[in-house]
Amino acid sequence: MVALTQAPSILWYFARAAGFVSLLLLAASVCVGIALSLRLRSPRFPMFLTEGLHRYLSTVLLVFVGLHVATLLLDPFAKFSIADMLVPFATSYKTLWTALGICAAELTVALALSVHVRRWIGYRAWRFIHYGTYSLLPLGLLHGIGTGTDSHSWWALAIYGITGVGVMALVFWRAGLGADEPVGSVSVDRAGV
Repeated sequence: MVALTQAPSILWYFARAAGFVSLLLLAASVCVGIALSLRLRSPRFPMFLTEGLHRYLSTVLLVFVGLHVATLLLDPFAKFSIADMLVPFATSYKTLWTALGICAAELTVALALSVHVRRWIGYRAWRFIHYGTYSLLPLGLLHGIGTGTDSHSWWALAIYGITGVGVMALVFWRAGLGADEPVGSVSVDRAGV
């Protein structure tokens, strides 16, 4: 119990770690989602495994975002209220950067829930909503860089760089292929993966 009463508390370390793990899971989920949208396929890694991996990464992402929020709420030194954690621009702590993280977290939850209403809203509407995923990584990166107490350390910069550059490269590759390309026309052999 002493670890919770000393500054910084162990909860602060858990909050920071959960934030970085969330960013890595987000990047991985977006990358797998892009692979799904391109219909990348391989005899060694069938499409149903890619779909399952995407669902798994997205679920674990939600768990770590929840841990990030919960540990910040419980940390006696951070002193965040529920409103500070759920309402953008409500906190006085690095207001803009925290608001970007709140928006990213809430959009993540909304996108996760959209999967459950897809049959009622239709695939086309769901896909349009799902394009919101492309805003998540920039929001998460800006939140981490702006609020993170580790943002200037070499390892944090490496995580920001790897996630940002990796996802952006796939996004540009995806955009370069064009939306008019027939579904399933991109194979692992052609993609060079």
